[in-house]
Amino acid sequence: MYASLTEGESMIMEQLESKQIAAMAELPLCEGHLRLTDSPRGPVFTAEKCIGQINFRDGGILNLVPRIPNLRLEGDSGKILIELMYSVFGMETKREDYANLFEFCVRVFIDTVGRLLQKGLRSKYHSVEGNEKAFKGRIMFNEHIRQNFIHKERIYVEYETYSQDRPENRLIKSTLEALIRRTGDSRNKKGLKSLVAEMEEIPSSEDIDRDFGRCVSDRNMADYEGPMMWCNIFLKGMGLGGSSSGVLPYALLISTDVLFGAYVARKSSANRTDGAFLIKYRAEINTEGDATGVSVIRIDLDWNYYNREKDRTETDAEMMFMSAPGYRVIPRAEDGDRLRAMAGSYLADAMV
Repeated sequence: MYASLTEGESMIMEQLESKQIAAMAELPLCEGHLRLTDSPRGPVFTAEKCIGQINFRDGGILNLVPRIPNLRLEGDSGKILIELMYSVFGMETKREDYANLFEFCVRVFIDTVGRLLQKGLRSKYHSVEGNEKAFKGRIMFNEHIRQNFIHKERIYVEYETYSQDRPENRLIKSTLEALIRRTGDSRNKKGLKSLVAEMEEIPSSEDIDRDFGRCVSDRNMADYEGPMMWCNIFLKGMGLGGSSSGVLPYALLISTDVLFGAYVARKSSANRTDGAFLIKYRAEINTEGDATGVSVIRIDLDWNYYNREKDRTETDAEMMFMSAPGYRVIPRAEDGDRLRAMAGSYLADAMV
């Protein structure tokens, strides 16, 4: 199955798919978003105030697309979702290039890792033991006597080496390799292979859980925040880091209130010269059971506009809309949802 469902609308689900959705709906991150009810025709699924993608165990995909009043795109409502995502995440690629939300996320990961490599990967000191030809560090006497009773030309030592072989870099490489096997987009596959080639000297992670536990989060590692979030989503949330070839059934969700707010603010600030629009994103993951269970990934967006002239930070999307350059009438809001109506106003122009 490859289908789309507009938020607020309903569809009849197959029994196996309904069981997976029921398990997802019980996880805390789905509260108020995924709903499953009984009907004479079978289980009825409804998505409320969220967009995203649900991946089923049999490989089926259900895209959850936003509802925009008075905006009609015949036959391809997914274009609205892709326009929202590309704009909010500040992507330069044309929206038609990645209509699949999973492939879009892969594209974002490729871009974040590419920027990280341009700035330079972090290195760290490692303790290394070995039977060397020259002395360095300190002698490990017990091991030296045991191994070199005959080989007098060797000396067993322990020393420090400075390299890029650290848990964060190993996890990034493992994620790139896992995505090469998973992506169905030739452009994504090419980008992933190029990044793996640049990290040739860094080994892949041998123990993903252990490496995640050893990751460092401080201001010196700020550039790793985005790549590591995506590593967590792909390797653990989607189960790509498992030993099996299967993918963990998952729901990737973003609240439409959060998405519309970020989209309106991004569009409203596009032609402003008095400051800069900044956006950060983070992810939370709930997983039920082991590799046979289900997973829910929710991405939250934090944005602000720093106004240099007034030396203040603006965080209200409606005020951003009203102070945008040019004249734009605040649209009539359906059911009082002004944010959705303002997003629809910008989308109507963008989708022409």
